[in-house]
Amino acid sequence: MSTSTKSRRAGRASRLASVGVAALSAIILSACAGGSGGSTGAADTSSIAAIAAKADPHAPEATTIRGALWQGPISAQWFLGADVAKQDYGVTFSSDWMTDATVGRAQLAAGEIDIVPGSTIGAVQLSQGGVDTLIVAGNYTSQPGEQLVYAMPGSGINSVADLAGKTIAMTALTGSHPNRLRLEIKDAGGDPASLNIVASTYADMPAQLQSGVVDAVSVAAFAIPAVEAVGAVKIFDLGAGKYSGRPENVWLTTKKFYEANPNTIAAFQCAVAEGGRLANDRANMEKFMADVLGYKPAVIAVSQSPISVEGPLSQQQIQADWDDDVAINGDAPFDVSSLVIPYPPSC
Repeated sequence: MSTSTKSRRAGRASRLASVGVAALSAIILSACAGGSGGSTGAADTSSIAAIAAKADPHAPEATTIRGALWQGPISAQWFLGADVAKQDYGVTFSSDWMTDATVGRAQLAAGEIDIVPGSTIGAVQLSQGGVDTLIVAGNYTSQPGEQLVYAMPGSGINSVADLAGKTIAMTALTGSHPNRLRLEIKDAGGDPASLNIVASTYADMPAQLQSGVVDAVSVAAFAIPAVEAVGAVKIFDLGAGKYSGRPENVWLTTKKFYEANPNTIAAFQCAVAEGGRLANDRANMEKFMADVLGYKPAVIAVSQSPISVEGPLSQQQIQADWDDDVAINGDAPFDVSSLVIPYPPSC
């Protein structure tokens, strides 16, 4: 092992220590519909901590991890971490792009992929729907400008309060962003249940807005230029204020895959922690945008860099969005930390 590799691993370990398809889709959508039925307030994952304490990232059981990713800057952590995974741990990251969160979760449940990005709410809902799901690591966190609501001028939508009774396109029917919007509508004195959410892709949203198929859209930072190109204007920032710092995405796997491959997941955790550090360097991010996403210089210049996660998330970060789900949907309290796979003792 080279001195530079040893130094990189030692630094990484120090940083981690310091941060402390139709039937399956029906099952998942049923779980996503909410309700407290079957919730015990915690997952039956008592063996996970014991397994994680012994996990060795340098002895992976599986040498390939299959994932489905969002096609945007938020996937830089995965791609930059892939080089680390291959070089340091002998694990290859294999992935395809996804356009729909529900389909991605269905692929995970079916065993077609091993890891998928999703919300902490999605992790709980999958587990409650019969697919034991674990949170592997954080992907990126909310910040102002990260996820915004847009509408057309003259639509009558000038604030979040005006979304009551309107139709909005989002990439998932349930989860943190729908909950945040409904809570904001409620706080503004409107009926949160009157918000109609339809599933869509970022690619389809500009045309849907322009044609009036939907009244508003919720878009990630990398999709903002496309909706602004059709004249849409910003209405509300879903990543600002009290929402800033919450995990926008976490990496999900199944309990079945983890129990068979704890060392592989440990390697993944170490690699994406380093990938997050690399992704938070603007020069690395711009190179990723150009080489992997094919962005032109003009697009790169106005593209916001996500805040990639470089290690374990805090309990407060993990829990906040589910607590919103409890508040707006009446779901039972749930200890989301019970789904979290602890990071390995060292990388």
